[in-house]
Amino acid sequence: MQRDVIFVLAVVASCSAAAILFGAEQSSLPAVAPAQPATTYCNPLPIPDYPIGRIARDVTPGTPVVNHDLWLQSGMEQFRELADVSVLWHDGKWYMYPSVDMAWVSSDGGITWQHHPLNIRDIGYAPTIVRHKDKFLLMASESEVYTAQSPLGPFTPIGKIPLPAGLPSQTDPMLFSDDGHLYYYWGCTPTDGIYGVELDADNPTRLLGKPAKLMGFDPDRFPWQRTGDWNEDPNSGWIEGSWMLKRNGTYYLTYSAAGTENRTYTVGALTSKSPLGPFTPQKNNPILRSTEGLITGTAHGSFAEGPNHSLWAFYTLRAAVVHGFERRLGMDPAYIGEDGELHVKPPSSVPQRLAGTSQGAVSAGWAPLNANRWTSATSAAGNLSSRLAVDNDLRTWWQPRADDVTPVLTSALVGGATVRAIRIVWRDIGLNTGKGITPGPFRYKVEVQTASGSWVTVLDRSNSTEDFLIDYRECPATPGSAARLVILGAPKGITPGVAEFTVFGETAKR
Repeated sequence: MQRDVIFVLAVVASCSAAAILFGAEQSSLPAVAPAQPATTYCNPLPIPDYPIGRIARDVTPGTPVVNHDLWLQSGMEQFRELADVSVLWHDGKWYMYPSVDMAWVSSDGGITWQHHPLNIRDIGYAPTIVRHKDKFLLMASESEVYTAQSPLGPFTPIGKIPLPAGLPSQTDPMLFSDDGHLYYYWGCTPTDGIYGVELDADNPTRLLGKPAKLMGFDPDRFPWQRTGDWNEDPNSGWIEGSWMLKRNGTYYLTYSAAGTENRTYTVGALTSKSPLGPFTPQKNNPILRSTEGLITGTAHGSFAEGPNHSLWAFYTLRAAVVHGFERRLGMDPAYIGEDGELHVKPPSSVPQRLAGTSQGAVSAGWAPLNANRWTSATSAAGNLSSRLAVDNDLRTWWQPRADDVTPVLTSALVGGATVRAIRIVWRDIGLNTGKGITPGPFRYKVEVQTASGSWVTVLDRSNSTEDFLIDYRECPATPGSAARLVILGAPKGITPGVAEFTVFGETAKR
């Protein structure tokens, strides 16, 4: 968590119901054959039931911002948020515990996630979960420690961890179980660093020994620790979000720096032969950083085992239109290299297929097919503002006019395209829970124009009852020259903005 004031320009355009990047007929034919069960995942992760941000729950939309505190516009609005994710691999499933709500479960390697609300759904920012002995321990920033017999609870509080005076607050905690021992790590400050201490293995609210500072802010040696969209602040790094991983007798302490609202938010790593150090920074640093494209600000997450003994990095990524805490989640494979250091594969924004090996995942070979992804629309019917839905940026979007009955967004595809999957990143504009305007399902269909000039429905969500702020779905392989998103419904009072309408697939080999 970060507290510097940064202003971001969010671009939005409003167009007519025929918001067309390249012209197209409006008639359509029945859908092609249904797609087979999904085999890929794609970032940002399509997690159902994204909650309203903690800071935005009691906001009255339109209220002027007085104490900016990471508000990125002059008037406050409600926004949705998941971040700071801890993931547990247990009995062949991933259990995900992010900030703002818990928990989600995936039994198919992250392709789909199901929401399983806990009896304690929001106990603070940055939850941490660990299996210790025969129980599961859960806590969050400044919270009590909770215990349960199952990763989904019910959880019962057992008390807070007492710390001596003069130490940083218990923000961004991490619990780590190691050969019967239990350790506690925490820290979220501009410069003070990460601390750790051993806990009583049978009484997690009792310290064993004296807390130790494990690492600190070192901007001269590591400029990427500095805050700012260009790491321009020499005096602040927001060292936070620690995580501990053990592999082959080596302890890997990871942490985040540079501020969650910035594109430069990043993960660094240190190693030791002891869970409490001393720690040495890896030569390979930072280990997770992406400052360009759709996926930026990749930090504060966790490392978890996965299928076939693979290793995965789960992380927060930046959306940051309304507030610096407006964030989404992603995942990509990690590994211990031949150099003995922790590595993460570069953050992905195209479909990934599970590898079936310890490699984790590989690209499905499906690229974005939108012909106008990097160029302006040029036809007479072209519209630059519609292009905001395919500009590879979560902070810009297209939205229909208020009087549009059935908005349509059409994109030409590159030559020789075969459509394989669709990703839609929505913006629910107008959230106002105080007036009963709440999140809910977007209803739509996606059609592809075939070589014959006819339109076929490849994805039909016209009767959806599921709330997906980010929706990624595979579809039957369909050759085509254009694709269009037909918006058929949105939650009452919500204007459906489209931050990204990405058509994935293959092109004919030349």
